[in-house]
Amino acid sequence: MILDYLNYSVVMNQQTRQALYSAGNALFRNNGKGRRFRTDSRIASSQQLNNIYYKDLDEVENPYDRGHLMRRKAVAWGRTEKLANDASRDSCYFTNISLQHKNFNQDEWNALERAIEELNNDLDDKFNIFTGPLFTPMDRLIIPTPELEPARVPSGFWKIISYIGKNSKQIESEAFIVWQDDLAISAMNQVRGNREINPFEIYQTSTTMVENLTGLIFPEILFDSNPMFFFESETTRDKGITTPQLNRITSGTVNNIIFSQ
Repeated sequence: MILDYLNYSVVMNQQTRQALYSAGNALFRNNGKGRRFRTDSRIASSQQLNNIYYKDLDEVENPYDRGHLMRRKAVAWGRTEKLANDASRDSCYFTNISLQHKNFNQDEWNALERAIEELNNDLDDKFNIFTGPLFTPMDRLIIPTPELEPARVPSGFWKIISYIGKNSKQIESEAFIVWQDDLAISAMNQVRGNREINPFEIYQTSTTMVENLTGLIFPEILFDSNPMFFFESETTRDKGITTPQLNRITSGTVNNIIFSQ
């Protein structure tokens, strides 16, 4: 089922109760205000996670943030102030939220979102954005209370952006994969808001890699306009492009977090 919101849409995964992917039209101008996290009444409550999976319980800290897939600031726009504010609140449905460790959410993922907003290669600050979680056999589980069904914590996240290039006046695109692994979340007390991360250097990948990991099928333009190639070729060698390699998730990532007995 496709759930349409003002400036983006979500396709849900009934098994994980999180999105398969979120797709939207982003405009980083005149951003609306307001946020209120809530479930979507158009689908059953059993098909979506709610706030109990993200809150502290019995004085035990929940390390997972409500991680936006489609960034609020990216889709909080409209022809009027009211529409922009409505779009801002629209981004906070739990259907657009996924389990992201606070270190990951406030560092690695935030760095990627910030880099896209600050990109100067685009013509007009308008982007098509596709994004979603990556579930693997190495996913963690989170169990707020024994009565609730455990929820899978994504092992990583992907994002593909496309836009009109400032110089080329043609469609350009980039793809990214960011693993929510031990390196990203190792220390609960690490300094967050790291400004040294350059997502275009360390997270950029090929559209083929995202397609292989998600099972989704993307339009050809997202392959043709992406400068990253899946296989090494004469073209990649001539352009000095390093083909991406599949990241490994460390074997120590399987564990359960139980908040109450």
